[in-house]
Amino acid sequence: MFDVLTMARQRESLGHYVARMEIGDTPGFRNDFIHDLVTKYSSSPYRYSPSRGEDVLISKVLETQWPSYSNENVVIGPANFLITAALASVTSPGDYVMLPDPGFATYKLSADFLGLKILNYPVYRAGNPSFPNLTDFVAASGVRPTVLVVNNPSNPLGIAFEGDQILKSIEPLAGKGIQVIFDETYVNLVYDDTQSLVSDVEAIRLRSFSKEHCAPGLRIGYAVAESATARTMADLMSLSISCAPQFIQFAIAEYLGSPEALVFTNNLKREMGRRLQFLADSIPGGLLQTTPNAAFYSLIDMGTRGGDQGFTFLLDKNVSTCPGSKFGQNSKNSVRVSLAGPADKFETDIQMLSSALNEWDFH
Repeated sequence: MFDVLTMARQRESLGHYVARMEIGDTPGFRNDFIHDLVTKYSSSPYRYSPSRGEDVLISKVLETQWPSYSNENVVIGPANFLITAALASVTSPGDYVMLPDPGFATYKLSADFLGLKILNYPVYRAGNPSFPNLTDFVAASGVRPTVLVVNNPSNPLGIAFEGDQILKSIEPLAGKGIQVIFDETYVNLVYDDTQSLVSDVEAIRLRSFSKEHCAPGLRIGYAVAESATARTMADLMSLSISCAPQFIQFAIAEYLGSPEALVFTNNLKREMGRRLQFLADSIPGGLLQTTPNAAFYSLIDMGTRGGDQGFTFLLDKNVSTCPGSKFGQNSKNSVRVSLAGPADKFETDIQMLSSALNEWDFH
């Protein structure tokens, strides 16, 4: 995805205006309050923090997100890093990990890096997002996975599945000792009445400050896990990046739970609902493969020629998307679009996308 980002920037350097929909960046939603807090605390950016995170931020994360846990269960760090830390803390090379298809690309990269074997399970087939019966799926696979990753709401689908449906599917596996990792990055960006949270399973849980509060450059996420697992993740943090920047942690600790934070997220949800509807109304009929109810994303069908060719065609038309093949085999005929671009360009960008799709040969 970052290679796609580079390609888009190369076209811009040649003087083209490019409709930027390739990555989950959020230039359309400036968060002035967190900007002011980071500026406030950046006057002292020179101190180390504990590898687990600053106590003031851990306490605020517990208060606002996981009140039933304790300090020893929490680790603060970049969300993408926490994915690898979570997998590394509960696996050994050669273990099987179950990943959704399509799913967030970092999980495959991390599994490959750690020497894990991947068992993909489908969450999307023939234009229909659905969460499968994983107990039957594992039985049919003939393997015993060590870890199950559940990404809900889903990136790239932009779909929040009902938590009760997921619980029914995975509870027997968790009861057999399979470690569950819940990626809940978009759990607070659901735009309908879907209750996506699964609360009755012991698991490693990952969340991100970046998405919900539109500050991806701050690179802060949170993990909660059983204390020994959290300690292993913190040790890996110490071994690699040492710690998250102290001044950023202090700023986020003051931000979380504030009235400004609640107003920002509510405004974000309203605007994203409008953008998703504008996309559905604007592009040619039948091409929107999902009707998103969460996150920033949607898949667009590029027909039998596939998402990779479709991506190249759209980029030649100065519309930057992400090939669906980056997320798995079940989305290989799609491109993913992100709808978090600048407000003053959003409708123009979608019109550019629609115009290019009208020129695309789907056969």
